[in-house]
Amino acid sequence: MMSAVLTAAAGGFLLSLCFPRTSLDFIAWIAFVPLFYALHRARGPGKAALCGLVFGLVFFVLDVSWNYHTLTVHGHLSPFTAVVVFLGLVLFLALFPSLFCFVLALLSEKGARLVVVAPVLWTGLEFVRSFIFTGFPWDLVGYSQLSNSTLVQVSDITGVYGITFLVLLVNCAVWELLCACGSERRVPWKTLVGATATVLLVLAYGTVRIRDFPEPTATDKGFRIGVLQGNIPQKIKWKESARDYTFRVYEVLAQNAVDKGAELLVWPETSVPVLFGGSDPAWKRTFEISANLNVPMLVGAPFRVVRNGETHYYNSAFLLKAPSVLTRYDKVHLVPFGEYMPLAWLLPLGPGLAAREADYSAGAGVNVMSVTGSPPFSVLICYEAIFPELARSALRHGARILVNITNDGWFGDTAAPFQHLAMARLRAVENRVWLIRCANTGISVAVDPAGRVMRRIPLSKSGAFVISVPHSPAAGSFYSQYGDLFAWGCLVVSLALGIGVVISGKPRARREPNK
Repeated sequence: MMSAVLTAAAGGFLLSLCFPRTSLDFIAWIAFVPLFYALHRARGPGKAALCGLVFGLVFFVLDVSWNYHTLTVHGHLSPFTAVVVFLGLVLFLALFPSLFCFVLALLSEKGARLVVVAPVLWTGLEFVRSFIFTGFPWDLVGYSQLSNSTLVQVSDITGVYGITFLVLLVNCAVWELLCACGSERRVPWKTLVGATATVLLVLAYGTVRIRDFPEPTATDKGFRIGVLQGNIPQKIKWKESARDYTFRVYEVLAQNAVDKGAELLVWPETSVPVLFGGSDPAWKRTFEISANLNVPMLVGAPFRVVRNGETHYYNSAFLLKAPSVLTRYDKVHLVPFGEYMPLAWLLPLGPGLAAREADYSAGAGVNVMSVTGSPPFSVLICYEAIFPELARSALRHGARILVNITNDGWFGDTAAPFQHLAMARLRAVENRVWLIRCANTGISVAVDPAGRVMRRIPLSKSGAFVISVPHSPAAGSFYSQYGDLFAWGCLVVSLALGIGVVISGKPRARREPNK
């Protein structure tokens, strides 16, 4: 049993290498093979669940280790408390691989083939992870393949879940081939041909679709958006003594972008270091900058509304042109423990780590914005960009460009900003839409509808770029219109398999996965 557990741990380690910063994406195609070997050695669903738990623990400890940095440096938790909170998160996430292995073992006892059930089951569970308890779809397996621009084009039909399914399918085929090697078992030709044909079909589709979105050229005319990355350290971001410095940095960057022809300036999430519209008049500096440059600006700032005697705080994006605010978007999907504290009525632990005076409140919904000459756009604030349904909702309401403003300064020099960017990039491919991403400390980018990064400001650098986007861009796809049909299909099949295990009769003799 110990060898099975260690092998499962090795699989979790291999999977962690597929994501930033290492980004050894090719390993994903074999990373589950050690787990399948562990399940082969572990007899019974209970031992299989343990192997899955170990696989998940190793993977998530390595993959989301940046959480510890955030909790200790910016959350000011003691190392012990931070470890407890971090391991609690990791344990919760590891329950999904554990459940996967548990059900897989039960299905194996009923005679099910690994290659038939494993891709569907893993994909269905990833989909559940994306929405249960507000969802945490961080580094789903499909995101590991972002560097393969041809492969990921299929996400405009299936979303990220189709890529996950494909990676699991190939892992199953490799495992069955290894089982056949050096034994008297027949080579699983049908499995190999089926997996190969599926990969080739996806690559062929991607090749065709990329041609539909040629790279923009320098001669293309369009609406020019300036993206400003101030690189204001998180440790001084909210200090009153640093406010003048912050505004001067953005004023210089804004002037630089306007000199390059910017018609709209985008500032990062909460880049205005004071309550917008509050008693402290420092927030009015944004209007002064807009008036001096005569350019509209999209700025991120905290905001307060008093309604029926209750004070509500919002993480907001303001579209303004001096002397007035044109419109505002309040963040809809808040970060638990970051922007609000779950179960505050039961555990009075104070506001979330990123909240100022009190927990933030969720906004009412999507807001489509525009200025003279611009295509309509919607804002995704921070990790809203990792939730595909929010991007799809923006397009359904008429947006033709997505603008993601974020403050990844919380993560420091860890893998998180690179992981966050990778997930945001796929929203452009899924919805065939331009994505403009403006981050405080980086990484700010402009991504075209094929997922190519057209402009970039590195992590921990101050700078600005100007990107020209079409005045009337086509946007939308099968995925943006119909959503997660593929993922729902996998979940429904997974539930049917689970129900079948419960109501079926006596299990058959345990069969090898390649038979």
